[in-house]
Amino acid sequence: MERDGVELRVGDSVALQASDQDKKPFIGKIISMWQENLGEMMVTLCWFYRPSDLENIKSPYGSHELYLSKHTDDNSVATIQNKVYVLSFPEYCRFYAHQAQTELNLSECKVVPNVIKWRDQVIPSTTVQCDNIYFCRGVYDFRLKRTLKQQLYYTKYL
Repeated sequence: MERDGVELRVGDSVALQASDQDKKPFIGKIISMWQENLGEMMVTLCWFYRPSDLENIKSPYGSHELYLSKHTDDNSVATIQNKVYVLSFPEYCRFYAHQAQTELNLSECKVVPNVIKWRDQVIPSTTVQCDNIYFCRGVYDFRLKRTLKQQLYYTKYL
């Protein structure tokens, strides 16, 4: 499916504008798409939570850090603001290291290893705005209201 010239697929992460314009957008992962009887395109999203939205976060966190949850919700495609990228923490670090190499015109450095082939399509190009790149290194259980720090390195869930 295409929205505003950007192709969206199951597995992509998207931002949805919060009803309060001063709030940061909501981030979700598309887990299914369908068309309603009246023709409106719909998506089921698995939500990510920001550490600032959670109660029991004690450790410091990054400004673009998210927690994956099992909380799902159906939304109209019309509410999607834009496509975003949610990476594992190592992929996030690798992306920014590669971007710094490119900006500083450095030769290819072996410190930044190549990405495993099946995750290659997940790493955004260096033309993607930094505001649209997030990382996830934990899970939030919204029923128990607690975080579970798990290493989500190369996982199909991101």
